[in-house]
Amino acid sequence: ILEELLASNGLTKGIHFDTQTVIRGKDGKVIKNDDGSTMRPDVILHLDERREVIIDSKVSLSNYVDFCSATTEDERNTSLQKHLLSVKNHIKELKDSKYQKVIKNSADFIMMFIPNEAAYLTAMQADNTLWKYAYDNHVVIISPTHLISVLKLVDQLWQHDKQTKNAVKIAEETGKLYNKFANFLDDLMTVDKALTSSRTAYDNAMNKLKTGKGNILSRIENI
Repeated sequence: ILEELLASNGLTKGIHFDTQTVIRGKDGKVIKNDDGSTMRPDVILHLDERREVIIDSKVSLSNYVDFCSATTEDERNTSLQKHLLSVKNHIKELKDSKYQKVIKNSADFIMMFIPNEAAYLTAMQADNTLWKYAYDNHVVIISPTHLISVLKLVDQLWQHDKQTKNAVKIAEETGKLYNKFANFLDDLMTVDKALTSSRTAYDNAMNKLKTGKGNILSRIENI
């Protein structure tokens, strides 16, 4: 669901985002979590070529499914509390993952994607401090609706980045054109000097051959 939302909002895999990327250190070695598992975030969303945000989509919804299918109020309340606890536990897991410290240029928070709008709203309504609890742990909980808003912002950032790069490229090309034009003028000045020098040499030669006093041609005629 997450990848489909990313793609349907104009983002390209491998350019604007990467999925299940194995994180490696400067030495090329795979970085492990504290439990020994390979550090592999679900999605690395590139805000542009310099900034990145981690999106996690591993939220379990099994307790929410139980909540929806419960037939008694007690079952609903029990499943709801389990759903809420599952969300909180996942927030803690993301806090302990330390993605932000390992991934270069990453934002100081992780987006925790709950792929079901109703499951998101149910958790929020069950505990109105949940969002703040997540935020205090450098986690931002988002639903599909929130994600679309975020992606619109990301798209604008990429467009701005592209425009900025184009403006820089235009300035660079303009500078190159100016330098080339200046060099062209220098070449024309050199040609002008060469033509002037050639004309002087030609006039001197003609003066000796034909037009000057005691020129070669008159002397030959005399002979």
